[in-house]
Amino acid sequence: MRLVATVSSLKEARLAEKADLVEIRLDLFDDVENLIDEIKKLDKEIIATLRRERDGGKYRGRDEERIQTLKWFAEECDASYVDIECDMPDSAFDFDCMIIESYHNFQKTPEYPELKKIVEDRRGDFVKIVTMGRSKKDVGKIVKLLIECDDIIAFLMGKEFSFTRIMAVFLGSPFIYCYVGESKAPGQIHLDDAYRILKILG
Repeated sequence: MRLVATVSSLKEARLAEKADLVEIRLDLFDDVENLIDEIKKLDKEIIATLRRERDGGKYRGRDEERIQTLKWFAEECDASYVDIECDMPDSAFDFDCMIIESYHNFQKTPEYPELKKIVEDRRGDFVKIVTMGRSKKDVGKIVKLLIECDDIIAFLMGKEFSFTRIMAVFLGSPFIYCYVGESKAPGQIHLDDAYRILKILG
């Protein structure tokens, strides 16, 4: 299990001392091109992410340009991972680092067969499934995914479902996504809180 701090600025990245990895949300950064040297000094493994608006981000441009920006940044910062959405074509999955293939749904949690198909059709090294929780049944879908599949990052959004982020670790999820500064998603846990909870739980 490794703690990931999702950051939107260099200031936040510098607060992520307890994190094992830093997810650089390029869609939230200002003028990242001039921050490359400072990002390299963080001495953390990097996940490069450039999230589209429909996936909860702020990027509005063309996907071709987005992928090129991700490739440039991943190479410049020697990123360990890039995050690419599962609806992208095969040509988008050409990186010299590990790939987290992600699916986000801010409205609901689809039925289990749909989620399982995303996993089965994977092209990335890891699959990340993040959906809005509405009921205990949704928790069950996530639990089943984590039990039946390997290399899966899966949890529910929503304040009342924050516990699924911790629960997922004990069911095999390799990462917990946390925030420093401002929360980046509904129900996200602060890095310090996640660290304390995991320390208590052993």
